[in-house]
Amino acid sequence: MAFSVEDRTYLALYGELRNPQDIAAHGDWAARNMKALEAFSSGIQLADENLTGRPARFLSDANLARIDKIRAHYDPQRRFPVWRIG
Repeated sequence: MAFSVEDRTYLALYGELRNPQDIAAHGDWAARNMKALEAFSSGIQLADENLTGRPARFLSDANLARIDKIRAHYDPQRRFPVWRIG
């Protein structure tokens, strides 16, 4: 949880589809339900998320500034991806 925005409650949704034909109808179940809860969210645990499918805040503003400063020093060519807070 080094990059996580911590709060009092942590909620994760997981599911399993046994039939590949169900993916079209239910494959976005977890992301869709987490989207419905966004108004109550302070952020995500980075390890549990598909950032391209559901970008969300995973660093505090102060920690984001710190990591950007470190990245600018050690990776000025930006060889490593930069994930932005959604």
